[in-house]
Amino acid sequence: MERLNSEKISSEQMAILDNNAEWLGLPKGYLMECAGYSFATEIVKRYDLNENSKVLIFCGTGNNGGDGFVVARHLSSFHVKSKVILLGNPMKIRSEEANLNWNIISNSLTYMIETSIINDSTDIVNLGILIDKERPDYKLIIDGLLGTGIRGKVREPVATAIDFINEVRTHQKIPVASIDVPSGLDPDTGEAADKAVKADLVITFHRNKKGMKVDNEYISEIIVKPIGIPTEAKLFLGRGDFLNALKYRKKDFHKGQFGRMLVIGGSKNYSGAPAFSSLTGIKFGLDLVITYTPQVIADVLRSYSPNMIVRSYKGDWLNMDSFEEIAWLIDWANAILIGPGMGEKPETEELLVNLLKKIKAEQKSFVLDADALKLVKNHLNLLKGQSCILTPHEGEFKIMTEIDLPPYEQIKKRGNKISEIAKDLELTLLVKGPYDYITNGTILKINRTGCPEMAVGGTGDVLAGLCSAFLATENSPYLSACSAAFLNGYLGEYCKEKIGPRFNALDMVYNLNDAILKLR
Repeated sequence: MERLNSEKISSEQMAILDNNAEWLGLPKGYLMECAGYSFATEIVKRYDLNENSKVLIFCGTGNNGGDGFVVARHLSSFHVKSKVILLGNPMKIRSEEANLNWNIISNSLTYMIETSIINDSTDIVNLGILIDKERPDYKLIIDGLLGTGIRGKVREPVATAIDFINEVRTHQKIPVASIDVPSGLDPDTGEAADKAVKADLVITFHRNKKGMKVDNEYISEIIVKPIGIPTEAKLFLGRGDFLNALKYRKKDFHKGQFGRMLVIGGSKNYSGAPAFSSLTGIKFGLDLVITYTPQVIADVLRSYSPNMIVRSYKGDWLNMDSFEEIAWLIDWANAILIGPGMGEKPETEELLVNLLKKIKAEQKSFVLDADALKLVKNHLNLLKGQSCILTPHEGEFKIMTEIDLPPYEQIKKRGNKISEIAKDLELTLLVKGPYDYITNGTILKINRTGCPEMAVGGTGDVLAGLCSAFLATENSPYLSACSAAFLNGYLGEYCKEKIGPRFNALDMVYNLNDAILKLR
């Protein structure tokens, strides 16, 4: 336990774990309950609280305040009275879990818990008079104002409350314990952009936060408490990973700033593959998607949608004759997908090698899929250290590496083998299967979304398109691969539920936005 708790975590990673635990079926209210209970039992022991003690708890309207409400409930079970100060309108409490606990303490537990609402900073002056009057009763101040999401200047009345807490701590010698993080402190940097609570004790949850350490100004002591987040929330992909990668247009964006995706593929024999990938990027909401393909199938691709922008070069297969035009498009794109339906002709392999050299020189982000994975097997040195995602299934993985993988359910063995290759090549691997394995050589995640009905043509092209779409919206290759795998599998599940078991890749593309909305 101590070894695990010594690992530090960012606020972003913590938010992912919270959402992933919920995705696994663990309600957020359970985590809040565990947090409040862990905090209450620690302070009762630490500060020798009893029926003659009283605690002052400052709470905001977010989940940090919700933790504070739960603390008050559990203090009541220890016969410790508390006064809960809510800074803000109860109607603005931001989560169902926090609102539930506010209603309990404000409506039902009124013998042991006194509640007070502050909407204006001037009300805190009256609170100071109250503290002076009741000073002998208060043994501890608990800070549950702001959680890990705080950035920048602290707004009123929280700013005045922070000043008040620090002043009481200094002049009346009442110790202060902060829930998870001292309010106003950035947990990722350990710095306060404006002002922050000066805490004698910080009880933080699951893992210590990346920027928090014991110092002389804001934190005197840190204790880490588990709250029941399972290992599976870190190992298996969930809604948290997906939401972390889902970006939105800013107000001042113009066309081209929200993703420019280039798809290179197709051949005389395969027109559907590049179409599925390109349509995925279009339905994802990227600003511009250009598909480069042999002329023989160009009009077929255009017929899929008026939104398809197709560039082509004469012939049945892509070859070096098309290099100059593709090179220009590579400069234009911020995410490139190579491989869907492009075939395995020697002249196509020559083109691929030269494109990879161009991409490496330009330091572009890209995805290699399908036929490109087979053509690159003798040129893996060109991929080393690049910002790219490879998306092989087990057979393509063996063609590339000549390695037989352990069965998909042997997570440790299979994960170690895939991670070794990703680490050696210094890139991101997404190995498709009943469980998808995603790793950059350092971190491994498993995706379990999806269903057997997805084992039809084109679903892998949709996945490649999603990888590229997430890349185009400025996510890292690893995060893009994780989010794409999760969303692709969820799309299959969504289509099975909505359409029935006989759906196809185009059904997945057309239901993409509805599935995203449901996940949000």
